[in-house]
Amino acid sequence: MTQKKNRLYGVIYMSTARLELLIADLKNHTIVERASSPSFVQVQDKSRIYQTGMERIIASVTGFQQILADYGVKNYGFWGSQQLINDITARYLAEQIYNRTGLHITWLSTSQLNYFRAVSLMGHSREAQGLSTQTTYLLYIGSASASLMKFHNLEYIQGWNIRLGYLEIDKLYQTLRNATNDPAEIIEDYIGSKLDYLGNELDESRDKDSECTLVLQGFAGMNNYFLSDEERTEKISTKKYLALIEKLEHSSMTDIQKKLHVDSATARHVLPGSMITRRLQSHIRADKVWLTRLNVWDGLALQVARDQGMLKHNIEAITLTSSINLAHHYLSDDGHRKMSVRLALHIFDQLKKLHHLGTRDRLLLEIGANVADIGNFISQYEHYHHSYYILKAHPIIGLSDKENSIIAELARYHSAEAPAVEQYHYGTLDADVQMRVAKLVAILRLADALDDSHQQKISRLTVSLREHEVVLTAYASQDLALEEWAFDKKSQLFYEVYGLKAVLKQRRSEA
Repeated sequence: MTQKKNRLYGVIYMSTARLELLIADLKNHTIVERASSPSFVQVQDKSRIYQTGMERIIASVTGFQQILADYGVKNYGFWGSQQLINDITARYLAEQIYNRTGLHITWLSTSQLNYFRAVSLMGHSREAQGLSTQTTYLLYIGSASASLMKFHNLEYIQGWNIRLGYLEIDKLYQTLRNATNDPAEIIEDYIGSKLDYLGNELDESRDKDSECTLVLQGFAGMNNYFLSDEERTEKISTKKYLALIEKLEHSSMTDIQKKLHVDSATARHVLPGSMITRRLQSHIRADKVWLTRLNVWDGLALQVARDQGMLKHNIEAITLTSSINLAHHYLSDDGHRKMSVRLALHIFDQLKKLHHLGTRDRLLLEIGANVADIGNFISQYEHYHHSYYILKAHPIIGLSDKENSIIAELARYHSAEAPAVEQYHYGTLDADVQMRVAKLVAILRLADALDDSHQQKISRLTVSLREHEVVLTAYASQDLALEEWAFDKKSQLFYEVYGLKAVLKQRRSEA
């Protein structure tokens, strides 16, 4: 019994709607217990939704801690959505929660939330049986925004963030209901205008010969109607689902509450959710609809299982795929990208005793090498500037805001400029982040220089750490004069950061 208790892990997750508790068996990925708090009271200033509900938050967390104690669960974590609050507010709230519960909350960015939603689907193969041989779209609609992710054989392909959430639509509805007899028609037009760009892309990428499924995540009202308390997923026909939402769209809010057996806060999400779903379905043309209770908290439990070696699925591939997709979208030179990644990771692995960075930093270096040159799509002149602001506008799924800032800085400094505290975007980073950026950039610049001709001349590279220098021996059959010239320029930062001179030597290899 004690051994089983050690496998149990508790996830407390605070969304902008309510708190959730999940107790999971990490070994077999089953749910032992699940509990939810009442919905938060909706307030006019949505950025204060946590502050307004603080007493309810504390009471819910305290209750969850008692449930965890009853199950003998000592290992658990607390996470929260930061979609509606800024960094300063997040720090204040974290301090208040810690003072009253003793728990440290980890805030999650939009890209991290989308990552854990994807992980929840990919990692629960038992619930997702039937999705492993087809194209699947995962749709989630939240308070601040929506996300749509595409999978094939349950492997992540790509994702889209949609600036369309329940709060925005609800605010529009409140404005229109006293100004027009049919606010729903105007809202539907508004939703259509927000989704038109995505519809064109979905139409172009749709495989007409492949079976397609639309998975709806976080649709609490529909879950309550179609799923029993024990079920986490349920498959229904598209025709049946569309018939229901058409009926609901012509119902009053009171009738929706009665039919779906939900509270008023959940009922207000039903109509916007059905409108968005119906509009996207016209492009996706899914054969089946799946409803699921799997969500962020399930993904968090799977990540913990992965970190503890209890999950074999390579869920981190989502993040790398996202960066490669971005590189392809902006038509980066694929040969140079792959060579830069290979060389950068090799240098990183050979210099562990020098840089003292971890596996997460290695992942950031790989992502940075993937996307460093996307700015060439706009202009080759100072392309690194363009790479920087593209990355600021397109966060990589699965990374925190801080990590996405690191990726943007790697792209900014991988080529010509060097990090300097006088530059606002670099100078405002935390000191520890500045050092991580400098260490990673110094390595990335060496890798970039070694393929300056974009001809992938180097077949093999050895790295030797010596007392006063680092010697990189490149094996190549072609002349490396251009690479040597670029290496001489770009290695200066390596010396400034590590205090060792990087030296490039060539050994001739057979063509």
